[in-house]
Amino acid sequence: MIKVLFVCLGNICRSPMAQFVFQQMVEEQGLADEFIIDSAATEKYNEMCHAGIHHGTKKILIDKKIPFTEHYSRCIRPEDYVRYDYILAMDDANVTDIQTIVGFDTEGRIFRLLDFTDSPRNIRDPWYTGNFDETYQDIVEGCKRFLEYLDV
Repeated sequence: MIKVLFVCLGNICRSPMAQFVFQQMVEEQGLADEFIIDSAATEKYNEMCHAGIHHGTKKILIDKKIPFTEHYSRCIRPEDYVRYDYILAMDDANVTDIQTIVGFDTEGRIFRLLDFTDSPRNIRDPWYTGNFDETYQDIVEGCKRFLEYLDV
């Protein structure tokens, strides 16, 4: 069982998008039973507000025919470091914040999602940019390359 946790700042835009995109990819490959996939935030505000998936993320998932379930923001917890094999952040700030919460990455579990691509970079936050299409393209690229990296 491969356990993957996608993490962004608020867990309402990028990380749930990545969660459901990756979930569809593994299902299409017939690998769903081999994975546990979830997402989380590095900040607690949206969890306290019981915030769900941002409407821009929902729209792009619907437009791209990617199935999703209702998801409410939750903050990453120290025990998630032990629970998940891969903690995939959307940007450098997320990596720093994750390590502040879970501690130093002694097991080599924390990466940026786009670290698995030929062009490692941050995934810009559509909360600020408004560009959910760009975020979606980056997430698809990262998820495809991460799945190739796993070689399952």
